[in-house]
Amino acid sequence: MLYNALPQRQQESILLGSGLVGVMLFQTNDRTLQLALGRADVYNVNPEVTAHRKPLGYCKLTFSSIIKGVELRLDLASGILSGTLELEEEDITLTCFCHALSDSIILDVKQVVTSSTLTYHPIENPQSSRTRNSHPHDNGPFEPADVRSYADDIGAYTSTTYRERGMKAGEVIVSTSTQRHHQSLRHFCCIEYDRYNNEQLAEAARANLQAALNEPFETQRQSHEDEWSEYASRTLISLPDEELESYVDFQFYKLRCLTRPNGALIDLQGVWFDPTTPWPGVWHNLNSQLTYWICAYGNRSDLMKPLIRQLEEHEHQLAKMGGKTGGYNLYTVTNADFCQPGPKPTPIAPFTEGAGIADGTAYHTQNVQDATLGNFLWLVHNLWLSASYEDDQDTLHTVVKHFLKKGIQFYRHHFIYSPDGSIHLPETFSPEYKSARNCNYDLAVLKWAISTYLALEPDTEERLEYAEILGRLVDYPYSEETGYLIGQDVSLTDAHRHYSHLLMAYPFYLRNADQEGEKERIRKSVDHWQSFSKSPHEPHEKLVGYSFTGAASLYAAIGEGDLAHEYLRAFLDTGAGGRMHLTNTQYYEHAGVDATTVEVPLTGATAAIDMLLQSWGGKIRVFPAIPQGWKDASFFNLPAHGGYLVSAVLRDGVLAFLSVKAKKTCEFTLQSKFLPEELRNTSIHLAAGKTYAWATQKFDLASFLKEEQSKIRLSKQGIVIPPKK
Repeated sequence: MLYNALPQRQQESILLGSGLVGVMLFQTNDRTLQLALGRADVYNVNPEVTAHRKPLGYCKLTFSSIIKGVELRLDLASGILSGTLELEEEDITLTCFCHALSDSIILDVKQVVTSSTLTYHPIENPQSSRTRNSHPHDNGPFEPADVRSYADDIGAYTSTTYRERGMKAGEVIVSTSTQRHHQSLRHFCCIEYDRYNNEQLAEAARANLQAALNEPFETQRQSHEDEWSEYASRTLISLPDEELESYVDFQFYKLRCLTRPNGALIDLQGVWFDPTTPWPGVWHNLNSQLTYWICAYGNRSDLMKPLIRQLEEHEHQLAKMGGKTGGYNLYTVTNADFCQPGPKPTPIAPFTEGAGIADGTAYHTQNVQDATLGNFLWLVHNLWLSASYEDDQDTLHTVVKHFLKKGIQFYRHHFIYSPDGSIHLPETFSPEYKSARNCNYDLAVLKWAISTYLALEPDTEERLEYAEILGRLVDYPYSEETGYLIGQDVSLTDAHRHYSHLLMAYPFYLRNADQEGEKERIRKSVDHWQSFSKSPHEPHEKLVGYSFTGAASLYAAIGEGDLAHEYLRAFLDTGAGGRMHLTNTQYYEHAGVDATTVEVPLTGATAAIDMLLQSWGGKIRVFPAIPQGWKDASFFNLPAHGGYLVSAVLRDGVLAFLSVKAKKTCEFTLQSKFLPEELRNTSIHLAAGKTYAWATQKFDLASFLKEEQSKIRLSKQGIVIPPKK
């Protein structure tokens, strides 16, 4: 990504990140660059306050001369920002990165005549805007943090000790230092955090700053680049829509900035936190689920580890939200430790008698939090995706199976048994729309969970019991006029960006195009959901953000490639309905006047992958939703369920190359309208660690990769070139 001008406000900033620490870089005056700092694990401690993040403040990089112009390049394959700043007195060279493993923020400024300084500025009132207005939870008193600055022989330090209701609530120490190296000034910033008031934090802050100063700059840069190179080389996607291809590449860049295997859980802002945000926590009624899809679909399942770790370490919170059911539940908003939002008790879902809100009048009551039942099991679906793509049988049969059982147990407590033997669900809330009995959101989540549990459970009495429940669960409420309903007797009657009532079609594929008549039913449902807009490029004000990407994925699920691409084009062309800064692809909610979020942009990449590869129903589906006008497209090393890595090249509308690498000895079936006759309806046996490869006689993979000069790094992944026929 190239910059010939600097962003002038935080929402449009240049984004850097380590997977734990983040930087948002922008210009504040003619001599100063501001680096807004974020660390994704700095959260509230006291469970009696509303779940919220803590802002860290910012650094200022100030030059002695006026900035006249810039030529900067953000390398998406190395995570390094570098280039030239034209100052009034001289041109200087700037290199900046947030180290991918150590989390140190490093700036190398080559200057001869001029000078530069790096200073840190804390925030003394660390309450986000929503935390102050979180009715009905009293979050006060709003105590200013204790801020203390000091220095020693190697740098300057600022300690911020947070307080919540009179108790210490963690401490952050930000350290900075500057060194002269020949004609370079090297500025360093480190962020240390302790939630539990460890008295040794000051020692750790000095030690980590000292380590950053002692290690040669070239060594730090090389270890950073090595980490990024391994990450960036995992996949290759080449599309005829070059803007969409670039967009997908940038989302993979942002994903590595946001997390790493030993990093932090991704909330709505990730490492790029702004205290003005309306979303200072983790939202689970769609947001956390969508955020992590790109990890599984994009061959980065190891980045799911922080989510799995947090769920395992904080099961007691899930049990607490499950109440007396003996199962696990997840409220709509929590902190990163899955601590429920603010002081309780509140009633366990579903609605108590007389508390229904099907008319929408009680939309903003706390009951909404408690009546959305499907959040936990939908989040477990992410864990299943990751483990299934990686063929991680241990995770599937321990973590995933355990969580499935606990989530199903929570639902069983609320079953309504009909005289005809069928099982119904009470009135629950379909996220951000209305409540209904037999809500399709809940039915889809629950049916997926039971089906998946049955696949993992051997022939036992419990398996028979679960199979009986699945067979007795009421069918999805459906209308011949508009398709799948919100729930029993509740239709979608106005524009609504959530597609929670359509989860049975995507991402669960419980209803799919392979089933007789189902493609038409799904098409009718998605068409109706989008019918409140004039067109994809003229969206209704409530059909923005992930409504575009959700529609693209839903249409891709039934093979409608032209429609899938049309919605992705509209997503880019309209800026997600006027809600996305195309300079850094961050999403914002209210006409660009508040803080940004990360989940919506990431889903754009997921939807693009859905057009290239799907693997539901026991088949690897290659180019399942390619627009008719796309004659050339390719991807390398995208995962499929069962532990496969798939690569394919389409040239001049013909499949030119295909390879499948297997983790285990197995058989797989391919499906694609582009397959040659010899590969159709054929099961292919493949030994563990081996790669099946097929190519047309004229196709030469080495030449193809050479044409993709910017992506040639992927050739080292060991793609097997098949022998000529």
